[in-house]
Amino acid sequence: MATNERQEEPLRAVLVTGASGFVGLHVVRALLEGNAAQEVRCLTRRPTPELHQLVRQYGTQRVKLCIGDMLGPACRTTVGPHLTANGGCDGLINCAAHYRWWSARPDLYDKLNDAAVSELMALALEARVSRVVHVSTVLAMGCPDAAAAAGGGGGGGGAGAGAGAWGSAARPLQPDTPPGPAASAYARSKAAGDATVLRMAAEAEVEAGKAGGRLPACVVSLACVVGADRRLVAGGEEDVMRIADLVRGKVPATLGHDTVFTYIGVRDAAAAIVAALTKGQPGRRYLVGNQRLSTAQYYDTIAALSGTPAPTRRVPVWAAALWAAAAAGWAAMSGVPPQAPPDLILTVAYGTLLFDSSSSEAELGLQVPYRPIVESFREAVQYVQEYDRRQLGKAGKQQQPGTTPTPEQEQEREPDQG
Repeated sequence: MATNERQEEPLRAVLVTGASGFVGLHVVRALLEGNAAQEVRCLTRRPTPELHQLVRQYGTQRVKLCIGDMLGPACRTTVGPHLTANGGCDGLINCAAHYRWWSARPDLYDKLNDAAVSELMALALEARVSRVVHVSTVLAMGCPDAAAAAGGGGGGGGAGAGAGAWGSAARPLQPDTPPGPAASAYARSKAAGDATVLRMAAEAEVEAGKAGGRLPACVVSLACVVGADRRLVAGGEEDVMRIADLVRGKVPATLGHDTVFTYIGVRDAAAAIVAALTKGQPGRRYLVGNQRLSTAQYYDTIAALSGTPAPTRRVPVWAAALWAAAAAGWAAMSGVPPQAPPDLILTVAYGTLLFDSSSSEAELGLQVPYRPIVESFREAVQYVQEYDRRQLGKAGKQQQPGTTPTPEQEQEREPDQG
C-alpha cells in the first residue's frame, strides 16, 4: 500500500476526469486496486484500450466508461449527468489538463485548465459531491519572490536560485506559500485553476450555513511525474520531458545544468491523489514529491538507462531564449512544434524550484520514502525503446522511429482531458 494508515470503507462512486491521461489512468487503477471506490466513473471523450482492459478486468459494475467533453457548454451537458446519475457521486478527481510547453491551440490552456475547472466545480457543488480533489503542478506556484523573478534569468541559475529565495534549498516552498509569477502558459493557467478551486471552496463554506452546500475541495500539486506512457512516443509537443528525444539522441544541446527540480513516479503520484480524496481537508493544498535531481543528473540518468550518450554541448539560457523565440514564431506559422519551446526555456531560467512535502505526506498518511525515481525513469526509457523496436520491426517500414504518428498517437495530440 502507498499509505501507512488502516484501510477505510470504500466510497460508493468516484468520477475521474482525464481518465485516459497519464496521471488519470493511474488514479483509476489506484482506486480499483486499493478498493477505495466501489464504482469508478472514467470520464473520457474516446475510451482507450487501457480503459477497455480495466472494464474487462474489473467488470462493468466497478468501471464505468463515461463519455463527456469538458470544454465549453459541453461540460454542463455531457459531464454533469455523470456526477448525478444513479444516486450521484461521493467523490470527484479532476485530472484533466492541457499540458504542453508549446501548443498549436494556446487558447486551450485557459479553456481547459481554468474555465472548465470553474464549471466542473460548480457542477460538483450542485451535485453535492462530498469529496473533491483537483490535481495540479508545483510549477503553478511560480516564483513567490517577485523581485527575484524580475531580476533573474541570465546565466541559468534563474530567478529562484538565490540562497534565501522561495524555492531554494534553504527556503523551500510550503503548502501555504502564496503563489508568485509563473514561467509558462501552462503553469499560469493551472495557477488560475487552483485559485478558482480554493476560492469556490471558501465561498461555499461561507454559504453552507445558509441554503447553499459545501464544496469540500483540496488541491494536490505534483512534482514532475515520471513513468511509462504513450505520450512519450506521440511526438512533437507531447513529450514534455523530452525523454524520447534523449533516448533517440535527438537533443543537440542542453541548458540549466545546475537547476534542480523535484520528481515523483506516477504510481506514487496516483496513490497520493487517492489519499487526498479520502483524507484531504477542504481548502488545503498538498505538495507531493521529494526526489530531487539537477538537470545534469537528469540527463545522466537517462543516458545511463538508455545507453545513449548525454548531450555534451551546453547553451546559455539567454542564447537559448533568443533562438526559442524565433523558433516559436516559425512554429506558429508552420504548426510544427519547436525543438526548445520558449516556455521550457523560461521554466529553466526561473531556476531551482524546491518545496517541502513533509507536512503533506504526514497529513495524507503517505508511505515514504517513495519508490526510487530511477525505476520510473527506467520504465519510461524501456517504453520508448520497446516502441522503437516494434516500429522498426514492422514489415516494409524502415522510417525513423517516431516520425509518423499512429492513429493512437494522433488522439494524444488533443487536450489531456481523457
